[in-house]
Amino acid sequence: MLNEELLSAWLRLGAVIDNQRLVSDLPFNEAMVCGLLLRAQEQGCALTASDLCAQTRILKSQMNAILHALEKKGFLLRQRSQSDLRRMELFLLPVGVARYRDSHRQTLALVDRLIASMGQEAVKSLVPLLVQAADNFDRILKEV
Repeated sequence: MLNEELLSAWLRLGAVIDNQRLVSDLPFNEAMVCGLLLRAQEQGCALTASDLCAQTRILKSQMNAILHALEKKGFLLRQRSQSDLRRMELFLLPVGVARYRDSHRQTLALVDRLIASMGQEAVKSLVPLLVQAADNFDRILKEV
């Protein structure tokens, strides 16, 4: 049945991405959080743990563990907002930026290998389908 095939393929892809270390020094969720923090900083914005939970759909307890690990590595700074003292803003420190960028380069090299093995045309047609699937699934989950 098509629903079983789609679910199986989705879970397999998710497991390969999430459960395998794409690079040796930065786990998947830490890399994802670093990427979000870096993009926000480049846009002149600051994010909170709640912002990150909303963007990633990671549970608050899991997010706290990720942020603690990044802090312990010296990658992250927590700072009270000057405009709202109740708000704790998160910033990626220069060492975290450097480590993330190195990790991201390694991940992109793996993605380049995937593109080479699948072919550019197949990937060009796959990307919009993956985005559409993620957008639709996100909408469906919000309705539940």
